Amino acid sequence: MKKILIPTDFSENAGDALAYALDFIGNQKAHLHILHIVEPSVTAPELSMTSDDLLKVLFDEGRASMKAVEAYSKKSLAEMGKSQVKLTTNVTAGGTAAAINEEAKVIHADLIIMGTQGSNHSRLEKALGTISTGVLSDSPCPVILVPQAYRFKPIDKVLFATNLAHEDPYELWRATELIYPNISIVRCIHVVKDRVAKDDKALETFAKYMVDHSPSIQTIFHIELGKDIESVIAEYANDYGAELIIMHRSKRNFWEKVFGKSHTRRMAFMLELPLLVLN
Repeated sequence: MKKILIPTDFSENAGDALAYALDFIGNQKAHLHILHIVEPSVTAPELSMTSDDLLKVLFDEGRASMKAVEAYSKKSLAEMGKSQVKLTTNVTAGGTAAAINEEAKVIHADLIIMGTQGSNHSRLEKALGTISTGVLSDSPCPVILVPQAYRFKPIDKVLFATNLAHEDPYELWRATELIYPNISIVRCIHVVKDRVAKDDKALETFAKYMVDHSPSIQTIFHIELGKDIESVIAEYANDYGAELIIMHRSKRNFWEKVFGKSHTRRMAFMLELPLLVLN
């Protein structure tokens, strides 16, 4: 049984992620755990109340909103005939990203599904970072980021971004286990900066290794030229009609190895498709 954590701030974006999760589980047994975090640092100088009083108000509001989300979710599950799905909720306090990751550890989550504004982020949000990128940096389990207003599509075609790491075939297998029974075609993509690198014989050897060890029905390996790796991958995924991009995060993730830390965020900000990040 998959155990999926779904953070919510009761925004439309969070609602998109919840709706995605309800469809994502298909007919499988699953445990959906919806979480709302109250930020203790939130202040309201215009209100004449102590921080403890304000925190109580925020908790009461959060619990009331969570009851509405729980009622909606149960109704949706019933209408979809998903009686095999267990639903739980929690409202807690803390720094949002840290609290999400802590909750994932406590419930032993297999997956986090959360909303991100993707390409709709403002310049200020891109500069300061977001909750979703904060979760990615320390998540104890894989994370699916769902762009704003994205509606679930059956996951038949995925794009796996590879940095030619030896563990990539295993990570691809792990991804297919997470999204089972979806997926029939995998396109592995590796982006190089120049033609010389593209013609490297070692790439051919690795490509054959990935294809031979892939768990999917059909696996295709692509080598693309481009100096802006994230843009190449995003454009290729859209052209190919992928329903999901998969990226593996090692101790130094795929983007950090190539470009540096700031570019880790950039892929999430460019999203128009869901992104599965394997930690």
